Amino acid sequence: YLLFFFFREKQVQVKNPYLDTMEEDILYHFSLSTKTHNLPEMFGDIKFVCVGGSANRMKAFAQFMHNELELPGNPEDIRDICEGTDRYCMFKVGPVLSISHGMGVPSISIMLHEVSTIFCVQSKSGLLRLNM
Repeated sequence: YLLFFFFREKQVQVKNPYLDTMEEDILYHFSLSTKTHNLPEMFGDIKFVCVGGSANRMKAFAQFMHNELELPGNPEDIRDICEGTDRYCMFKVGPVLSISHGMGVPSISIMLHEVSTIFCVQSKSGLLRLNM
């Protein structure tokens, strides 16, 4: 199965005032950090997020989307954004983000927490809907 997220163009009100005062936000399982990566720049144009269990399946989906969107370059050259870890894989193809979530609820829960941090806290894009 695949999960799809859709985003809206509206900013999200962050209820926790301490989030804005943090020096660094580390997304350990994605091997991303606000000190080493510009998350709003990396993910600010994402409109759709598709997640599935297998890393190979999500890479194949990213390559499929690359072809469907008729993007320049070779789909085989798509880079894993989470290449610093073996926990998850993440591929950005135009406005589509493809992420593996591994097996089981704990793994999915960790992935969803870090994805929500990227989109609701860091990029301020906001989650509109989750389809299963």
